[in-house]
Amino acid sequence: MSQTAAGRTITLEHDSKITLADIEDVAFGRARVALAAPARERLAAFRAAAERQIAANPDKRVYGLNTGFGSNFRDYVSPDELKRLQRNLIVSHCAGVGPYAPAPVARATTLLRAASLARGHSVVRPVVVETLIDMLNNAVTPAIPRHGSVSASGDLAPLSHMAAVVIGEGRVLNERGEGVPTQEFVKHAKRGFTPLELEMKEGLALNNGCQYANAWGALATAQMRRLIEAAALTTALHVQALRGAGRPFRADLHRLRAHAGSQTLARWVFELLEGYGLQDVSTDVKYAFDGRIQDPYNLRCAAQVLGPCFDLIARAEATMVAEARSVTDNPIDLNTAAESYNLDEITSGGHFHGMPVAVDAYGLLQAAGIMARLSNLRCARIVDNNRNKGLGPQMRGPNPSPAQSGLMIAEYTTAGLCNHIWALASPSHLMSLSTDSGQEDHVSMAANVAMRAHEAGEHLSRILAIEMAFASQAEHVRANNPEDKPIALGARTQLALEKVRETFPLVGEDRELTWDIEKLAEKVLSGEIAQATGYSFGRH
Repeated sequence: MSQTAAGRTITLEHDSKITLADIEDVAFGRARVALAAPARERLAAFRAAAERQIAANPDKRVYGLNTGFGSNFRDYVSPDELKRLQRNLIVSHCAGVGPYAPAPVARATTLLRAASLARGHSVVRPVVVETLIDMLNNAVTPAIPRHGSVSASGDLAPLSHMAAVVIGEGRVLNERGEGVPTQEFVKHAKRGFTPLELEMKEGLALNNGCQYANAWGALATAQMRRLIEAAALTTALHVQALRGAGRPFRADLHRLRAHAGSQTLARWVFELLEGYGLQDVSTDVKYAFDGRIQDPYNLRCAAQVLGPCFDLIARAEATMVAEARSVTDNPIDLNTAAESYNLDEITSGGHFHGMPVAVDAYGLLQAAGIMARLSNLRCARIVDNNRNKGLGPQMRGPNPSPAQSGLMIAEYTTAGLCNHIWALASPSHLMSLSTDSGQEDHVSMAANVAMRAHEAGEHLSRILAIEMAFASQAEHVRANNPEDKPIALGARTQLALEKVRETFPLVGEDRELTWDIEKLAEKVLSGEIAQATGYSFGRH
């Protein structure tokens, strides 16, 4: 990777160490892509060697190079039919349905496919990788119908819709997110992209892999990395808003049950509470303050609950990054030197099977469901006049007007969203359905799982936004209630509350809340609110 005047350039090599940040930057148009010269040379050399060997051994059948695909593997394809085979493979597999995947997902898919092919084990010409890169650098984004993949043998339909654009067919997303026929788009767009005629094996190399599932999963993981930080912040905000104790988050306590995620979350919350008057006080001091010794589990056990979520997200990141650095089509070229090239080293395997992605994308769904319920519980408590320690009904203060509802329905929204996230968490990767006449008899459904994990993250950001708005309102009510005992608040949490109020103003007279919730959720999802604290979160 290198820096250019136009921004970051991500250079694909045969051993690229692509990261989540790389994937997000390309997905959202913040980085360009290039192919390293040594990788290009390697692709050209191995492709030439394969072509020479096929020409020298015309009767030799090599799966994927001169045979049919899937259950048609026994069919020999003559050299003069190979180009037709590539085109037909792509267009016949364009069978996805439903609304288009978001442009960032389509761009991430394109990047990941290019990165996999650039590793030099897929028997493609350099121009195939370069065409994918041209699409990325010139905002030629394939229109990929969202549904139709079982993620083994790879994401065939979604990747075929991407590959259709490579050959000048299919559709491209315009600025309004509409699908425009590629030929029409190319004719009018005047961008640096020229469709390509595919040759031997290149159609299969483009549509056989898990990059669509990986794209959804990687972007969902990046979201959840920021949302776990937001969840630590909302925990600290509500410990304060409900005048809870910070001592359950002490590091020495958590060393006695040394789960890595819980230790991390406890440290974050405790340090976010620095300066709070009840951050680390004795039971006697706490009891003297409000007559309570222990806080409810949604506060006191937050590190033990959110810690496993952190671990699930960390595991998902490791898996999504490993997948992004992998070769996942079939067959795979295991030759290590063009000079000693052997067709028998082109090996049919199962790297296209998406179960590794499915399992850890499901971990993201588990984390989202756990985090959503914890946040919803705190929202339900803080609007409850009997449990919110003097904030009044719906945090309308000790003398509320009967003509106002305040934040009542926002709590309902968290309940509805929490339930929706739970519904998204169906373990569909356990529900394999055989395809292709039973040849592909176990499939992963990874794309479906990863897609739902991405959606769950978006809904979770709304729940956490509402929780932050509640904490903001609670501190305002306390500050204006002369009967409320004064207590020092943490400096970092104060910075967060100020940032929250820029987007979600305090509620006085009743108003529509939807638009403020959505705007605040965007800032939660981007990490802007957590960053406003000035706390580094150890940048895991």
